[in-house]
Amino acid sequence: MKYEITLLIALAIIMLAGFLTHTAYLQRIKDKLSKTSDAAFKMEDLKQSLKIPQGSNYNTLVISSWSLFFVALAFLYFLTPRVFPAWNFFDFPKVASDELGLLIFAIAIVLVTAVVSFIIPRGYGFYTFSRVLKNITIYGVPLLLLISIISSSYLATIFPLTSDIAWNLGFVALAAALIMLLAPIFSGFLEVIR
Repeated sequence: MKYEITLLIALAIIMLAGFLTHTAYLQRIKDKLSKTSDAAFKMEDLKQSLKIPQGSNYNTLVISSWSLFFVALAFLYFLTPRVFPAWNFFDFPKVASDELGLLIFAIAIVLVTAVVSFIIPRGYGFYTFSRVLKNITIYGVPLLLLISIISSSYLATIFPLTSDIAWNLGFVALAAALIMLLAPIFSGFLEVIR
C-alpha cells in the first residue's frame, strides 16, 4: 500500500473517531441524566435541550473551514497524479489549462461536499468550549488549510516533477487542521467523562 494511501486512511480514522466521540458524548450525557431522573429521555429531546448557540460568525467560519478542508484534501490527493494516477486534475485538460482552473476545481469540490460541510458544524452546538479553543478553530485552521493548498498548488506547478517535502508539508497541515476542527468534540467528551 502506498504511503499516501495509508495517510489518507489515517485521516478517515481521525474523522471516524470524531463521529464516534460525538455519539459517545451524547450517549454519556443521556445515561447520566437517566440515573438522576425517573423520566426517560429521548435523544432528540436531549439534543434540543443541549443546543448552545455558538454565534453566527463562528458557525460561518467553521462551515468555511470544513469546506476548505475538503478542498485541501482534494488538492493534495487529486491535483497531481502522485497518488491516484487515473483520477487527477490533469485528466481534465479544459480545466487544467484554464486560467481559473484551480478555482473551478475547488468550487466543484465545495459543491460535491457541501452537504457534509454544512452538517458537521451543527455538532458544535452541543458543546461548551473555551474562547482559546474557539480562536484556534477560527484562526489556526484556515491558515493550516491554506498552507496545505499552497503546497498542493506548488506540486501542480512543478508537475511532472514532484517534491516529498511539499507533499508532506501539505499533509501535516491538513491533518493538523482536521485535529483542530475536531478538538472541541474531543474536549467536550473529556469533560463529560470526568
